[in-house]
Formats: sequence, C-alpha cells, structure tokens
Amino acid sequence: MKVVDSFSFQGIKGFKFGKSLFGVPKLYSHVYFIDGLLIDTGHRRMGIEVLDQIKDLPVKQIFITHHHEDHSGNIALLQNHFDCPVYGSQLCSEMMKSPPYISLSQRMTWGDRPSYHDIKVAGDSIATKNYNFQILDVPGHAKDMVVLYESSRQWLFSADLYVNSYIGYFLKAESMSQQIDSIKKVLELDFDIMLCGHNPQFKGGKAKLEKKLKFLEKFQDDVINEYLRGLTDNEILIHLKLKEYFFIRLISGGALSKLNMVRSVIRDYQDSVVK
Repeated sequence: MKVVDSFSFQGIKGFKFGKSLFGVPKLYSHVYFIDGLLIDTGHRRMGIEVLDQIKDLPVKQIFITHHHEDHSGNIALLQNHFDCPVYGSQLCSEMMKSPPYISLSQRMTWGDRPSYHDIKVAGDSIATKNYNFQILDVPGHAKDMVVLYESSRQWLFSADLYVNSYIGYFLKAESMSQQIDSIKKVLELDFDIMLCGHNPQFKGGKAKLEKKLKFLEKFQDDVINEYLRGLTDNEILIHLKLKEYFFIRLISGGALSKLNMVRSVIRDYQDSVVK
C-alpha cells in the first residue's frame, strides 16, 4: 500500500510518503519545501511519487540533512529534474560518495540509495530569498546529521532528532550520549514548530523534544545502573523488562533493535570512563 499526502503551513509545503507490503505504512518520510529550498528527498521506493508531487515547485536548491536512505534516496532524480545544486554537511558530502551498507529491513521499508558525488558543503547556514537557515550539527542518530533553524520564524527542521518521544530501537552505530547532547543543544533554541522528517509537530514541538530527552536520560541511567551491577547487555534487556521488536531485529539481522540501545549506552559509558 502506498500513501501520499501533503500540507501547507506558514508558507511551508510538506509532503508525506509511505509504502508497505502489508497494510497501512507504520512510518513515513517527509520532504519539505520553503522559499525555493527543498529539504531532503524522501526514499527511493517512492521516487516516482516524490517527483510527481514536487515537479512543478520552483526548487532552486536542495539540502540533505543526513545520509540515511529515507532522506537521500532521490537526490539524483530530483537534481536532474530541477538542475539545481545539492547541499549538505561536510561529513554528509563525504559519506554519500560511498554510502554505508543497510539492512534488509531498511531496504524493504525505504529502498537503498545510490552514491552521489556532488553534494556541496553548506557551511554554517543556507540562505533563500527571504530566509536564512542556521545549520547545527546534531550527531547521535547519524554522525553527519544536522538540523536547520530559522530564527525569525522559529522554525526547526529537525531531521530525525525527534521522530517520537519514545524510541523503540536503535541502529548499531547510533550513540545515546550524543543524541542526548544534541537534543540539549537544540533545546537552547527558541522554537515551537518542529518539522520532523517523520512526525511533524505544528505546536508544542519543544515540549515534545523535552519529553524525548527525559526518556533517553532515564533509559541511559537505568542501563548504566544495571551495567555497574555486573549485568550483561542481554541480562539488562531482560531485567529492565525492555520490549524488543524481535521481528524487526530478525529481518534486519540485528541492525535495528532495542538491544542496540542498551549496547549504545554501555559503549558510550565505557568510552567516557576511558577518557
């Protein structure tokens, strides 16, 4: 089943895309357009639908928040159509030249993304005719991830910093401590509208992000306490009665799991002790 939807909010155009083999999709990717700037390109399995929805927009530049396949899947398709520059962070530009391998479940959900060798490094900001977007590094979910913040309108284009107040699983490479630090950094900004890559919040965005911070901090504290008692990662998962999404863990070959969240906390704690 395919789902395509769109909305307009304060001059921002948002486009929602989802595809599922069985029933209604459980997760969607969003593409945003404002004042000539297209933020992210959606996932490859919906490339035709993405282009169909935005092909008549006056896109002058494209910005990629991070290299993950649900944000970068249609770079070449859209750049060829609009004949415009594509921007991202220095690290995103480097990673997209040879994107990391992704699991079967990710390919089933989003499709893979081809390499792209011409992402221009944006620096600290990216400007349109009427707005200037501050670019802030927010590693943790992805080491190259950034958010865009427009201070005059108090808009936060948050990539995958939020997604939800409760997180059910991590990728293997995610860092719990970095995510916590990145959220704290962004919470210093003045915003209420949070244009998330998967779950936009048109009001109360800052409060929702604060709620996620509290969840991650408690998760981190609980795991560290159990680790210091001598429990292994699997024992911690059981002792804390953490719900594992075993089907996702299975089809992803362990690339996506609640266990990865536990391991991330332990890994970050061990690194902090060494330092």
